Amino acid sequence: MPKIAQLTAARTIVIHDRPPLIAKENEAIIGVETAGVCGTDLALFSGDYPVPLPLVCGHEFVGRVQSIGEGVDNRWLGRRVTAEINNTCKAYNRSPLCQACQIGMSAHCQQRTVTGIIHHDGAFAEEVTVAQGTLHEIPDGMESTVAALTEPLAAALQTFEMSPVTGKETVVVIGPGRLGVLIVFVAALKGCRVISVSRSEAKRRRSLAFGASQALSPEQACDGVKEITGGLGADIVVDATGQPNGITQALSLVRPRGIISVKTTCGLPAQGLDMTKLVVDEIRLQGSRCGPFGLALKILEEHQKKLKTLITSTRPLAEAQQALESATQEDKVLLRMD
Repeated sequence: MPKIAQLTAARTIVIHDRPPLIAKENEAIIGVETAGVCGTDLALFSGDYPVPLPLVCGHEFVGRVQSIGEGVDNRWLGRRVTAEINNTCKAYNRSPLCQACQIGMSAHCQQRTVTGIIHHDGAFAEEVTVAQGTLHEIPDGMESTVAALTEPLAAALQTFEMSPVTGKETVVVIGPGRLGVLIVFVAALKGCRVISVSRSEAKRRRSLAFGASQALSPEQACDGVKEITGGLGADIVVDATGQPNGITQALSLVRPRGIISVKTTCGLPAQGLDMTKLVVDEIRLQGSRCGPFGLALKILEEHQKKLKTLITSTRPLAEAQQALESATQEDKVLLRMD
């Protein structure tokens, strides 16, 4: 019987056996090899991000297609894949499409489930079900551990899909952790001048290795960014802190008519946001989440040796509880299905 690591209550993971999954129409069953722990998983685990329980978390994963339902091309069988997290009308090939899918906003499908988050068990398990339209094949030469970074790298890329850059911008990334360091990396690839802000000296050093031109502590950030930008402030400030007050700090660093890009999904509301400054300085708030998997896989393939260094530990599924606990301190923890 396949095993799952099920979140049954806040901070409580129970290892269960589950009957083998059966693919329905336009679905694929993936035998999971590795799955990453991200900030959203930690918010679910802590209870800060409330969802119906029990739930199998995990949406960053790699595995092989082991069975398919009616309507799925046989060529997917046996292929090593990852999958986008939104199981949508388009991904299920439904007709008619919901209104969101009709206007090209499938990531916001009105009938979607979200693997490992909303009404859909995820990849902290030996098997996971996904809609066939979410599948992406992993290049032959890519290690599965590296390929598990596809979803977070795609999310980092989406920051600049929603707020495009020319390469001349100054981008500040607050919180260069699991996701934030990938945003640093992507912004640097796009030619931007990148400044990271973190309380952690280790994270500041690492962000320099991944493309930041300068790395500042929160205490240095306001004066430092103003000095670098001639007193104006950064063109884009990315809040990747994972904390509800990150947006407040971002507001102190962005220039008038600049952009605050919000990546935090901690499940907690922001408090004390200065709406007057937001209005007077004509600042744009831009959330973003799921991004382009195809581009992420191309970048991973080109930079996999470097990006592999972001993975700090790998644990067996049986240690999912310990993995989630340690992930609050570590940068990138993976679960492996032995």
